[in-house]
Amino acid sequence: MVFGILEDRHLDRVPGTGLLSDQRIVDGHSVTIDEAKHLKRGTGKYAHVVLIPQPSDDPRDPLNWPRWKKEACFWTLAFAASLDGALSPMVGPGYVLLAKQFNVSVDNITSSFGFILLGLGIFMLAQNALAVKFGHRIVYLASVSLMFISCIWCALSPNLPSIRAARLFQGFGMSALQSLVASTLEQIYCVHERGSRSVIWSFAIMAGITLGPLICSFVIQNLSWEFGFWFVSIPLGMTVIGVFFFVPETTFKREVTLNVLKRRNSDNGSLEKVAAASDVESVDASPQPTMPSYLSQLRIWNGTFTDVSMWKIFLRPFPFLLSPVTYFVFLSHGMQTVWLSLVPLCSSTIFTLEYNFNASQIGLTNLGGIVGIVLAMAVTGPLNDWGVVWIAKRNCGVYEPEFRLIFMLSMLFGVFGYVGWAVGNDHHMPWIGAVACITMLNFSMVVSGSAAVTYLLDTHGPNALHILALSNFGKNMVLYGSTFFANGMVLSRGVKVSLLILGACQAFCWLASVPMYIYGKRVRSFMFTRVFPKNFTDTVTGIFDPTPIHLSES
Repeated sequence: MVFGILEDRHLDRVPGTGLLSDQRIVDGHSVTIDEAKHLKRGTGKYAHVVLIPQPSDDPRDPLNWPRWKKEACFWTLAFAASLDGALSPMVGPGYVLLAKQFNVSVDNITSSFGFILLGLGIFMLAQNALAVKFGHRIVYLASVSLMFISCIWCALSPNLPSIRAARLFQGFGMSALQSLVASTLEQIYCVHERGSRSVIWSFAIMAGITLGPLICSFVIQNLSWEFGFWFVSIPLGMTVIGVFFFVPETTFKREVTLNVLKRRNSDNGSLEKVAAASDVESVDASPQPTMPSYLSQLRIWNGTFTDVSMWKIFLRPFPFLLSPVTYFVFLSHGMQTVWLSLVPLCSSTIFTLEYNFNASQIGLTNLGGIVGIVLAMAVTGPLNDWGVVWIAKRNCGVYEPEFRLIFMLSMLFGVFGYVGWAVGNDHHMPWIGAVACITMLNFSMVVSGSAAVTYLLDTHGPNALHILALSNFGKNMVLYGSTFFANGMVLSRGVKVSLLILGACQAFCWLASVPMYIYGKRVRSFMFTRVFPKNFTDTVTGIFDPTPIHLSES
């Protein structure tokens, strides 16, 4: 039992477990595991870290891209993700004003602009299939282009039916940046690099969710809600150009063979530890290809990456409904996003009722969210990757994906935020108290959300895209349904009761991480030995390979 994680009784090497550090701490001294000496390692301060997965010798392999190319790709997608996050709640501070303008209820306005969530959920599974079949690049380009066009459509919409249609297509465009980026992180970064990148990606989305309503609130108050969409269309147009030039195709098919390390005995005994099969892969002997030119990588169409039909690819995520990790990600990441997203959706009602704020003042409450996500990124960004390497070194150099779940404790900040806001509101606390609670909610989301996504990447590799698509589909369907009654619940049940309900939901979702941490290793073994038969390995390539790899201590 390693740090509270139960060992498996069936497999000698559980899929997902890997050799991350080539050092073991024995009586305060570092002992090198010689059997890992020929594996590829990181550089600089990570020179002792064994790369998971092992990059091939092909220069086209995204794991072998130069640092500037990876950074350009990642930060372009991060900027696009921030705009993606801004689009959904940006008009939230003006819902009360728009209800008066269109002479309908606030819930009617919320559900009309909430059509973006319906489109987001519907297209989540479709874009997943398109990315597997045709690659990530063309899907990203289509997504940001659709976001740009539909944003102009929203600005020109004269009535609610037109707004609903525009927001539906806007949701289609948003889907890739809320799930496909996780797959791109898995394709271009190794395990010890993904945690901080996942935090930044979560930060970008949350920054958009908080800054969008903040900026748009002043536009609504002083100009009109239509101008908000005109202003957002400018950076969206720049994003289309950025994706075209800086986001090449990241899908890469590796021809791999297992490089099995034989166990060696020594006078001091043997240390049998395991590494994932995908983590020690090497390419078959063949003439080495050359790095394609920059211009050749700008082409939009790169052909197909699989001969499997679109229909089969579309159905591929559904077997992962048998994976407990799917439900864990849905509860800890997806549903936590729902509770947090209801705050800006209902902020117009809450702050109008309690503090009589106007649209611009309501928008300023999002500053609390900005503080929360900045603190989360500053504290957790470097700590996420450094922490798991530190723990792995004290586990004889062996990495368990469940180490990531320690950061799920941050969900308790969200519980304190909802409950504190509810109790403080009942005692007539000043508005700064409510803003402080929003800070805790956003801190919780960034830290725990990035930990959950990174855990998913580490345990399911390329198939994480399927699980994330299922989770986001369910999340957006729940959130869209909530738009029909959320503000009405605040009006009928009161702010205190509504926030206490959200706090209870947050606490329940956090509890899902406890059994996942304890039984996670056994779950990974169960998924391979009992759920996925051998003829299903084409969909789990590089994750569930039963061949054991033994390492001995010299």
